[in-house]
Amino acid sequence: MLKKSKLLFICLFVNFMVNAESMQGQPAPSFNLQDQNGDIHQLIDYSGQWLVIYFYPKDDTTGCTIEATAFRDNYQLLKSMNAEVIGVSLDDAESHLKFIKKHSLPFNLLVDDNKVMSKAYGVDGGLAFFKYAKRQTFIISPEGNIAKHFQEVDPNTHVKEVLDALELLNPQTNKNDAVSLDQYMAQDTDEFTVYGAPWHDADTGISIDQALREPNEYLGQKKQFNGRVTKVCQKQGCWMILAEGDLFARVDFNDHAFLIPKDTSGRAEVYGQLVEKQLSADEVAHYESEGAENLTNRSFEIVAEAVKIIK
Repeated sequence: MLKKSKLLFICLFVNFMVNAESMQGQPAPSFNLQDQNGDIHQLIDYSGQWLVIYFYPKDDTTGCTIEATAFRDNYQLLKSMNAEVIGVSLDDAESHLKFIKKHSLPFNLLVDDNKVMSKAYGVDGGLAFFKYAKRQTFIISPEGNIAKHFQEVDPNTHVKEVLDALELLNPQTNKNDAVSLDQYMAQDTDEFTVYGAPWHDADTGISIDQALREPNEYLGQKKQFNGRVTKVCQKQGCWMILAEGDLFARVDFNDHAFLIPKDTSGRAEVYGQLVEKQLSADEVAHYESEGAENLTNRSFEIVAEAVKIIK
């Protein structure tokens, strides 16, 4: 009996592998799932653009966090290549929402709690009470076909593979030139350049060191904060450090809503909201890998709507 069960398992496994390998080039299975907010997503919603669907096992685990934040850090680049990203796992909406908020993910995560979509794409894993979606990714063409199927995914290098594949699939778009900083400029004069939203004229600006010496006076308020730029994200230009004296705050560009040049330096004014952040060890390590220094677990951050770089 044991030998028969083992043989059946092997046959099912081999059958699964054959089906998985044959999916590339086939029409993408349709889906109808809710995201973290309860909004419905269907395949037809993404017609006319490239769609990256990445399946992953579990919210906020090490490998899944690395993969999700890599998609986050390259999200604007993917968007500029006419591609959208959605993640899919068996986690519920509450878990997805916490994961998104913790790591500032700019894309949606779909709830596949009944494994309907995972089974359709051949990535359902586990047995009995231990069930999960296998870590695999599909690139869907604007016409709704599976243009690329990644069956082996290393979270540390996967997003580069996706970008390279999109460049080959869509040669009109070169990923090295896809993101033009001009698209993020709201205003450019001989004296300054504004990135993000049009500049909000405040009566008076507040020095960042003054704000950080009395943070309770400014937390949660939209203000203009002034200081000098000491660091910029060296991967994309998606954040910077605003400092004055020995005090500093990380400036987040509204969840990657805009970028600035990676070689930016000098004086800057930031219009946004001062918030207190509790960074995980992984987040500190991530920001340090992009050029940040001396970040602590408890720190302050400005969620910026606009950044004025003084020339």
